[in-house]
Amino acid sequence: MSASKAKRAQVAERRTKAIGMVLAGVDYDTIAERLGYASRGAAHTDVDRALSANLTNLKDKAQQLRELQAMRYQRLLAAVWPKALKGDLKAVETAARLVDRIVKLWGLAEPDKLDLDVTGQITAEDLLAIIRATPDGEDAELGAVGADA
Repeated sequence: MSASKAKRAQVAERRTKAIGMVLAGVDYDTIAERLGYASRGAAHTDVDRALSANLTNLKDKAQQLRELQAMRYQRLLAAVWPKALKGDLKAVETAARLVDRIVKLWGLAEPDKLDLDVTGQITAEDLLAIIRATPDGEDAELGAVGADA
């Protein structure tokens, strides 16, 4: 094993131990002392780098799996599409479900929109009037609070 490979193996082993210690609840001062880091900050930085690299790898793998699943859905959709176009209701339902899955897989659905007017101000009296206008708003205690206000 070359010196650089040996060094990388040592770094990887130390990072693995450091992450294990973090998961066990060991503080960074202790991790630095036990594993030979120059400081608490160096131990923290090394663990962050290792976790970030791992998350990047996981994101890449998730993207690859999404692409593979999309190809599967496309292949299934291609198989039922001709029957769906000829009016086969079961094929139409299957095609629609596959399209829905593709849309969800890629996050293509537009989120529901909610229009709010937040430019105005509301007073306590306005709020009490709104509450009283609701079916449950005719509570005697609430009316007493409004009388005191």
